[in-house]
Amino acid sequence: MKTPTQVNEIAIVLPAYNEEKDLPTLLENIRTTVGAMPFKYTVVVVDDGSKDRTAEIAREYAKTMPLKLVQHEVNKGLGEGIQTGLREGWLIGDAVIVMDADNTHNPKYILDMVKVIEAGDADVVIASRFQATSVVQGVPFFRQVLSWGCFAMMKTLLPYRNVRDYSTGFRAYRSLTLGRLIKTSGPKFIEESSFACMLELLLSLRWVGARAVEIPYTLRYDLKVGVSKMRIMRTIRRYFNVIGKYWAKDVLPAAEEPSLHELRTQVRSRA
Repeated sequence: MKTPTQVNEIAIVLPAYNEEKDLPTLLENIRTTVGAMPFKYTVVVVDDGSKDRTAEIAREYAKTMPLKLVQHEVNKGLGEGIQTGLREGWLIGDAVIVMDADNTHNPKYILDMVKVIEAGDADVVIASRFQATSVVQGVPFFRQVLSWGCFAMMKTLLPYRNVRDYSTGFRAYRSLTLGRLIKTSGPKFIEESSFACMLELLLSLRWVGARAVEIPYTLRYDLKVGVSKMRIMRTIRRYFNVIGKYWAKDVLPAAEEPSLHELRTQVRSRA
């Protein structure tokens, strides 16, 4: 069933750890590209205990664009960074977009994502590497094998309707759906600190009955200047841990949705 959503403002969450080389280019691209789109936006940079100029760069850009900086005093991992950003973002926008902070994702696709949410066709919109017209440039072979392996494993063990790309970091979420997840899951809705957190978040949304749709896009890993933080073997081990966690979980029954304002009030009262 379609659930149209009026999107007047979005939050763009950027979990960042030592991204001083790539963050300025991405923020500049967001400012020029998203600034021309027909809705307001706020960038939420979550500095996850960086040792470089990541936080300083975010503060500089906050003078020229709508940007909120949230800092972790120490590095807590990608999962904590995304969780912090989603908690901030859903209180700001009608939809929340999460992007990698390393300039591999082009913000021009945000408009396509928002249109899907506005039309009521999905609660989660995934920029997928596995759509027919998607293009992947510069991704190391072993990273591509990991992504295909994750897709094959999930298709067999825990399939999610319309989903092929389970590990991408470029997604849009309807804020009302995020609020339901946060309210249902309690204070910690992401437990994984590794890159497996992207799979965990998707399966937790599947658990609360979120509808997903994928769109094609071009992944420009060749534009990344900084080094990758992914640890392949650790990520694979954590994938199996996440699957075990959700293996026996039944999807929650559909419930009547409150308004976004009501849901925000309920969550704040429980904080």
